[in-house]
Amino acid sequence: MMKIDGHKRLGVSPEMAYRLFMDPAVLVRTMPGLKALEPLEEGVYAAEMEIGVASIKGKYQGRMEIRDPIKAQSYRLVMTGQGPGGFVEVHMDVVFSSQDQAALVTYQGEAQVGGPIAQVGQRMLSGVATYIVNQFFSAMAKEAALQAKEA
Repeated sequence: MMKIDGHKRLGVSPEMAYRLFMDPAVLVRTMPGLKALEPLEEGVYAAEMEIGVASIKGKYQGRMEIRDPIKAQSYRLVMTGQGPGGFVEVHMDVVFSSQDQAALVTYQGEAQVGGPIAQVGQRMLSGVATYIVNQFFSAMAKEAALQAKEA
């Protein structure tokens, strides 16, 4: 089990940040390696990812679920994926709050990996996870700035 937690500030309201995080098109544009999200039912998507880091290179098929959404406040993200490097499962709570006229997005959860991907080692996987999260939030901050200009 690998812990994932942190917080990032986005220069938009918590309401707008929540809308961005709930928009599949925005997620595909901003999440590294995410190629497609196809709706299956309310809050549930089939996900296609392509990851190219060390021995975990390849295409992964999976599922993304948004559970217990409270508009502009929080939700629970559950992602599962299977590919040539094994499997990954992520459970994460995401909370949106206001801080100095901006959204503070706090996330906390854990990821479990298995198969050949797990042989990469905890330290490398933690580094990859941190890199992906930072890339995602940088892209989301740019998306938020664009949305704020248009509003």
